[in-house]
Amino acid sequence: MRDMYFRKQVRSLRFSLLSPDQVKKLSSAKIVTPELYDIDGFPVDGGLMDLRLGAIDPGVKCRTCGQRFKECLGHPGSIELARPVLHIKYIHLIELVLRSFCPKCGKLTLSEEKQAALAPGLRAKKARDAKKCPHCSEAIDRVKLEKPSTFMIGKKRLSPIEIRERLVAVKDEELKRIGINPKTCRPEWAILSLLLVPSVTVRPSITLDSGERSEDDLTHKLSDIIRANQRLWENLNAGAPEVIIEDLWDLLQYHVTTFFDNNVSRIPPARHRSGQPLKTITERIKGKEGRIRHNLAGKRVNYSGRTVVSPDPFIRINEVGIPYEVARVITVPEKVTTANIEVMKELIRTGDEYPGASYVIRTDGKRKRITKELMEELCNEIVPGYRVERHLIDGDIVLFNRHPSLHKQSLMAHYVRVLPNRTFRLHPAAAFPYNADYDGDEMNIHSPQTEEARAEAQVLLNVNNNIISSKNNTNLIGTIADSITGAYILSDAEMPRSEADQLLFASHVENTAKGKRMSGREVFAQILPKGSDIKIPEIITGSNSFGVEDGAMVKEIDRDYGREEAVASINKAFTLGALYLSRKGYTLSLHDLNVSEKVKSMTDKIVADAESKTADLIAQHDDGTLTPLPGRTLEESRETYILQTLNEVRTHAGNVVKENFPKDGNVNKMITPGAAGSMLNITQIGCCVGQQSMWNKRISFGYNDRTLSFFKGGDLSAAAHGFIKSSFFGGLKPSEFFFGAITGRDSLMDTALRTPKSGYLYRRLVSALQDLKVEYDGTVRDASENVVQFVYGDDGVDVSAMHLKKNKVAPGEAIGVITAQSFGEASTQMVLRTFHHAGVAQMQVTLGLPRLIEIFDARKLPSTPLMEIYLDNDHNNEKDSKIIAEKIKEVKLKEIVSEIKIDFAGKKIEIELDSKALKGIHSGAQKVSDRLNEKGFKVKANDLKISINVNDLEFREIYKLKEKIKETIISGVKNIAQVIVAKRAKDYVVLTSGSNLAEVFAVKGVDAEKTTSNDIHDTAKVLGVEAARETIVREINKVLESQGLDINERHLKLIADAMTSSGIVKGVTRMGIISEKASILARATFETPDKQFINATIQGGKDELKSVIENILLNQAIPVGTGLPGLLVEVTGPLVNRELEKEKKAKK
Repeated sequence: MRDMYFRKQVRSLRFSLLSPDQVKKLSSAKIVTPELYDIDGFPVDGGLMDLRLGAIDPGVKCRTCGQRFKECLGHPGSIELARPVLHIKYIHLIELVLRSFCPKCGKLTLSEEKQAALAPGLRAKKARDAKKCPHCSEAIDRVKLEKPSTFMIGKKRLSPIEIRERLVAVKDEELKRIGINPKTCRPEWAILSLLLVPSVTVRPSITLDSGERSEDDLTHKLSDIIRANQRLWENLNAGAPEVIIEDLWDLLQYHVTTFFDNNVSRIPPARHRSGQPLKTITERIKGKEGRIRHNLAGKRVNYSGRTVVSPDPFIRINEVGIPYEVARVITVPEKVTTANIEVMKELIRTGDEYPGASYVIRTDGKRKRITKELMEELCNEIVPGYRVERHLIDGDIVLFNRHPSLHKQSLMAHYVRVLPNRTFRLHPAAAFPYNADYDGDEMNIHSPQTEEARAEAQVLLNVNNNIISSKNNTNLIGTIADSITGAYILSDAEMPRSEADQLLFASHVENTAKGKRMSGREVFAQILPKGSDIKIPEIITGSNSFGVEDGAMVKEIDRDYGREEAVASINKAFTLGALYLSRKGYTLSLHDLNVSEKVKSMTDKIVADAESKTADLIAQHDDGTLTPLPGRTLEESRETYILQTLNEVRTHAGNVVKENFPKDGNVNKMITPGAAGSMLNITQIGCCVGQQSMWNKRISFGYNDRTLSFFKGGDLSAAAHGFIKSSFFGGLKPSEFFFGAITGRDSLMDTALRTPKSGYLYRRLVSALQDLKVEYDGTVRDASENVVQFVYGDDGVDVSAMHLKKNKVAPGEAIGVITAQSFGEASTQMVLRTFHHAGVAQMQVTLGLPRLIEIFDARKLPSTPLMEIYLDNDHNNEKDSKIIAEKIKEVKLKEIVSEIKIDFAGKKIEIELDSKALKGIHSGAQKVSDRLNEKGFKVKANDLKISINVNDLEFREIYKLKEKIKETIISGVKNIAQVIVAKRAKDYVVLTSGSNLAEVFAVKGVDAEKTTSNDIHDTAKVLGVEAARETIVREINKVLESQGLDINERHLKLIADAMTSSGIVKGVTRMGIISEKASILARATFETPDKQFINATIQGGKDELKSVIENILLNQAIPVGTGLPGLLVEVTGPLVNRELEKEKKAKK
């Protein structure tokens, strides 16, 4: 008889609060005693480890299902409480019902007319604390909650019994009015009379080395509940005074509360004897180490190994070297067939010796370990259908991974090559996508255990199929370091045919060229596919050949000759370059890193000029002749000018080094082809380290009035504020070394602080976008089938296939996750604290990671709101642009007054205007007084003095009015605090600090079609959601450009569309896109899970499991990629229904 297999799938989950009747039905045992084991160590009947709750040891059977330890899933029990207690997680629900419904008639205390005009969520708020019922006219006393769980009416305390009576009186129809689903959550069910006891599998017991048992925290807490419950029963039966009963009742309430949540405010947490707080239900569910994220979303797997990775350029790019020790432990299940049965028997006979096998799995699923005694018996037993868990051998497929996994190429499939020694071997060309180096990095391998998994690994995760980045279409696999330098030197070489044959043969290339001598370029041409018309450049560099990220030949060969040829060519190029360099030889000495005396003298002159300019700027500041920058103080302007001057030193010195450094120098053989290093390194090593900048300023802190004790107080010179004149080759002075250490430590701190911020951003993006996929009709939809994009990226092109002829994105592609990964990886490279001057030194703009977070959060107001105001043709000139800038700039009264004081005797506020400030804004005293009159103030003006009568106000109100008057806008546009005119090509552009599109558009001369703002919400309000979408794309692009990062625009568009597809701008936050996810489990993985589950029970929530994360939690196929439902297959050949085809043609 054939084996029959059934794959069950959970289609949906519904959340519900259990009623007392349901608890009774679920309960397999009534727990009555806190005792766990008898004197012989056997579980006590009616105790918390009762065998009816599940098997606790491998040697015992469950008394409910009869299964053993590994098969039994566990069964819940119940505790009958002496008096009912409140469920702490549903206190808000109990409070809502008590305060919103009449205790007499049980109806919502809101008239039918008012209810009709309100949504269910608002009805309860409006009905809360009504003094009289509109239905039965009953006077209602206010119920007050004294946290955490005490309800009071006046000075009387409501007991749980009285509360339950009031809750029972509310009918199902009334609960539905405020959005409560009575089928899944009646409020009186939150008054617990029966407590469900988790099975023993939820709270396992472990045996210590000493032989003693250690019990779970939940078991300890349940023991406390049973003891408190027993004492309450005993006192009730003995007729104890009510005071004692209430105290014991409160004690029971405390223990039940801390059982559900041991972190409730205003009550002490339950603790172990050691003082450590108990980890109860809420603490187990939430957080990074909780059941949702740690145990369900984060899978712990067998058949995996981990060790240090080391380079091996002589294996293939898609291979990984596995040590013998690892290959013996990690096994692959191979099915026995008539073709391989003899091979399997041989492996069984070999046993633990490599290559052998570890286990035999029968058709009924039972495993048998291979031992010397059982070898022959197992060889005779196996038949087709059995599976043998054999050792890893050459050619097996394994998954290779390095943490952190920032993009999909952090996990790829390699073919096994079993090698001696104890490290994993990785081809250097394949290290880049893993962000791995060989200084002790550890990596993981995972052996797929099913045919389906192995097939997906070979087709989808194979290194050969992932050489191009989905982020920006660059090649992730390519030549690096020595192989690039070797190819560069080879391009200028010439050699005999025999030497070329040897070199190419060692690189696994057949030499097809003719002639007795060959140039290096001819040798390099032999690695290209046969028939290739690719021209070999005069000088071979990484970028014009096979270099990682920018290798031009990689994509050209991939497009014209296919992926296998492209990978083979990379492999040959790497081997050829590395071998030639090894045979030719390459040396780098300290002398090679130094520069000539001529360059040093030219650099000294550049430094002297910069120091002279710095001294001039300081002198101009001191005598008051320095022109201040708009919106800056004189001191801030001085520091900005000095910083610009000193920063230019490194640039000018670098240009001198570049022009005069030997072209044939050994260092240039690395720098020119892009193998390693840069001219900046040479400049700092041989000439001058340059200005050390911290937080975009010169170093200005340290001692009082000076940075270090080396300098005099008030010294503003370059050397006193972080300028390092010396070179690394010549050695740094102590003061210079200290400045370098300051900025070095700051960059380390920046990295440490940036990592959690970028990690959290990545997690938010994945949570928000993980359900976005490409459908068969080409649209991008979420799990609820809402259209986010009608065509992915506006053209339907797959970023990783842009260079190919067939480049359309495949249906099922999880492009939401790919976009999240593209930004997650890039954000780790962004500087945490970045300010950029927007084209001109005066305008400071927040960029880098903080700005990216602002955009994705869709903040109501950016930290640095900006506008770029373009002018129409009639006003696009220097004169008019300055006039319009002055019109736009907001001027407040406090900016143009020399004094403002209160005359208490005359009860008036006196204002004295500053004549210079009035000239600066091209205004007069009369205009100021007119403006104040327009604002409703009673103003009397006398030349530059203005008085405001405040006879009717109290002294406190006068003070408030004085502060309010200071903020009065006299001229300009509200919120535009600063303006600068900048020239951009032919256009004069007014740059503003602050945003107010509506009022700026009303200013004559402004070109509304070109003017932009970085304020997303201001743009959406004035120009609409489509303009806001464009703003999001533009602002993200600015951040990426400022950081030198490259992310394809399709990813930017997808995020912008996800944020705006609902018609309003929503952030990638728990209150934005994530809060609208239909999946309860998806929200629970990101937000506080206990709140999500409780709200789901109240509302009768149902999770349809249509997204990614919830199916991962349940260990089911995810509905993207190969798990996309409704796979479309075009039927061709003899399977085509001829008659049906004729009917279709006839209809056409």
